[in-house]
Amino acid sequence: MGNVLSSLLLQVVNIVVGFVVPHALIGTYGSGLNGLVTSLTQFVSYVQLVEAGISSAAVFQLYAPLARQDTAGASRVVSAARVFYYKSGVAFTALMLALACLYPVFIQVEGVSSVGVFILTLALGATGFLDFFTLAKYRVLLTATQRNWVIQLATIAYKVLYTAVVLVGTFAGASIVALFVVAILPIAVRTAILVVYAKRNYPDIDFSADARGLKLDQRWDAFFLQVLGAVQSGAPTIVATFVLGDLSLVSVFSVYMLVANGLQNAISSFSQGTQASFGDVIARGQRETLKRSFREFQAMAYGVSGVACGVGIALIVPFVRLYTADIADVNYVHPLVGALCMVNVLLYHLKTPQGLLVISAGLYRETRLQTATQTAILLVGAIVLGVLFGMPGILAGMILSNLYRDIDLMYFIPRKLTGTAPAETLKLMLLAVVVCALIAAPYLVVLPPCNGWGVWAISVLVLALWGGLLTVALYRVFAREQFSGLIARARRLVARR
Repeated sequence: MGNVLSSLLLQVVNIVVGFVVPHALIGTYGSGLNGLVTSLTQFVSYVQLVEAGISSAAVFQLYAPLARQDTAGASRVVSAARVFYYKSGVAFTALMLALACLYPVFIQVEGVSSVGVFILTLALGATGFLDFFTLAKYRVLLTATQRNWVIQLATIAYKVLYTAVVLVGTFAGASIVALFVVAILPIAVRTAILVVYAKRNYPDIDFSADARGLKLDQRWDAFFLQVLGAVQSGAPTIVATFVLGDLSLVSVFSVYMLVANGLQNAISSFSQGTQASFGDVIARGQRETLKRSFREFQAMAYGVSGVACGVGIALIVPFVRLYTADIADVNYVHPLVGALCMVNVLLYHLKTPQGLLVISAGLYRETRLQTATQTAILLVGAIVLGVLFGMPGILAGMILSNLYRDIDLMYFIPRKLTGTAPAETLKLMLLAVVVCALIAAPYLVVLPPCNGWGVWAISVLVLALWGGLLTVALYRVFAREQFSGLIARARRLVARR
């Protein structure tokens, strides 16, 4: 429960920060420079892929020694991860220098010199640099021991300080380059919290243990899938940078993606901590427990997704209209783009329960072809449809890729792990779609006035309540067994409290 609550709090903070910071940047520097920061941030996230696979493979490899309380074995795995992170950090540093030099050559930016773009790029990459060389090894251990809440609380502290620095800097009229250089400082707080906590609570773990001869068995399989996953999450912004040909339009696209990612991450917070729990059950070979828990988790995840995305489809355009009411340099109101963003979020989360088991069970090699296919659909679809239809086309490419993966995992996970019926998963997926439509459709038909944040917030609460009632009613009729299991689990949790 601690992991879920801290994750939910972090997502709330991320959502607030995600909207406050771009709004401050657009208001002070304009949509063009906000598009520059968005584009650069996505490129930096791609450079960070030099560490792809290390965390996933190390966390998976830690489950067994931790389950048998083998401190020496766990120390060797953590130490091996440390060595990999250091090597990846060197590669990251070299690639960041290359990106900082090349970006100004290919993308012309008004208002910032080439030297300014160079410094801005390195400033945006500084957080990744510190991750590689200071706290990544601690994060692996905390994740494997289900102490995600520590990471999340440390990240919250960093986010709050970072936002304060940005707001003060924009209010003071600092240059955008100077602003992000100073914004590096708050990351030291997160680093200090994680280092101190890990050393105090895991005194028997030797982070410098002799790890010679130990390999992170599935590192390269995890690397492959993580790279493809990053391509899927970041490609839309990169494609928009080149296909739309205007950083102001990239800023518009980024605002809608910001809303979509905020909602997507908020929904994901309900599954925080479950990866390690499922991993432990799988490692112990408890198949019936896995099957029962997965069916209940899947029902909960789809119920939350259907309600959240229904509210999102109804209220994303009113939100963007209010959010950009004082911005006049470009039109931010695009209803079709908003609706497609929310449809994509729903399809993304229809595969979340199955995708979580892929990671928990370490099924990286077994899913490489499917993930590569999904990525190919995304890239081809986003580029071709983006050229033809602009922002809606890019989103259509994303939707097609997630639809493919939903269908694939619906059959793959039952066959490999759970033994559940694909028809059961399909039924729950359709229930989520029905709930989503029944929430959004009446609102979009009536289109009640939403001329202030108070009205918008009340609309969220009313639609969410309506969606919750719909979900309960439909589950009691069409998913009675999973509904009863969730109620029983909730009662046990309350009784323990």
